[in-house]
Amino acid sequence: MADLLQVEIATPERLVASASADSAQIPGKEGYMGILPGHAALLSELGDGELSFTLSGATERFKVSGGYVEIRDNRVRVLADKVT
Repeated sequence: MADLLQVEIATPERLVASASADSAQIPGKEGYMGILPGHAALLSELGDGELSFTLSGATERFKVSGGYVEIRDNRVRVLADKVT
């Protein structure tokens, strides 16, 4: 199992963030998902809410709305309709 996740957050217009993380919290269509390194592959619709990821105790937060998240091989790729 790898020690870190690679998190990428993008909209159709731009890449919002690309960073390493210890963990991530993602709003799914059916509720929040906690993601740790070694997570099983997953493709899901995003819900509206706060997406956050943490590295060494520092947390980054974004509001996301609509779109999809793909988790595979310790990479978390978020393609959101809107990110603030």
